[in-house]
Amino acid sequence: MEFLTGGNEGCSGCSAAQTSCNHCGACCTGGGPVLRSQDERLIKTGKLDLSVLYTLRAGERMFNKESLKMEPLATDQIKIKVDPETLRCLFLNPENRCDIYSQRPFECRSFKCWDEREIVEVYASDTPLGREDIIGGIKGLWDLVADHHERCSYDLLDELIRKVDDTGDQEAAEKVCEMIAYDRSLRETLVESGRVRAEILDFLFGRPLTTTIVMFNYRIESQDGKDVLVAVS
Repeated sequence: MEFLTGGNEGCSGCSAAQTSCNHCGACCTGGGPVLRSQDERLIKTGKLDLSVLYTLRAGERMFNKESLKMEPLATDQIKIKVDPETLRCLFLNPENRCDIYSQRPFECRSFKCWDEREIVEVYASDTPLGREDIIGGIKGLWDLVADHHERCSYDLLDELIRKVDDTGDQEAAEKVCEMIAYDRSLRETLVESGRVRAEILDFLFGRPLTTTIVMFNYRIESQDGKDVLVAVS
């Protein structure tokens, strides 16, 4: 099952006769690679700092290219961040060269836009690296991350949103707002206390729910100092 989560999704800059990279930069634009088990060493040896990574959490809805539907991820996916305006990988320099080429992730090494057989095999057989693989041994930190993942579960969020959609359930809407408020408060508290660098929040806890709630066709607005769930028209 292949999900479109950005990066290494195909290249419009290659030709049928191409047999090597022409540095068009297309494969490194649109989203970063998904890290694989082979990339664990890059993180643990400091080649990839947590500040350049973010997590798509298990349960998060992504577009499945095979079914053409939004479907939940079965596991975490850790990705390299991109420039929010250009969507270029942070390590793609102005000359369309990779600044970490010799230490690039496994998915990048496997991807060849002129011959996709190797990357297709990776998609089909290899397991994405998860947060627990990296920080599972850090007891206090992992407990915090696991608790957040449970309290801010995308499956629970989906269940609550369905109640709002089906019956206009106000209690369910309030629970969604409470979940989003907890997610926001936890991030702010950890940074203000100096316990966690702001740059690694998206790795530890995934993208903020205030951002990802749009995948359910809702947004959060502040009305009279209170969070309110509003449908996206």
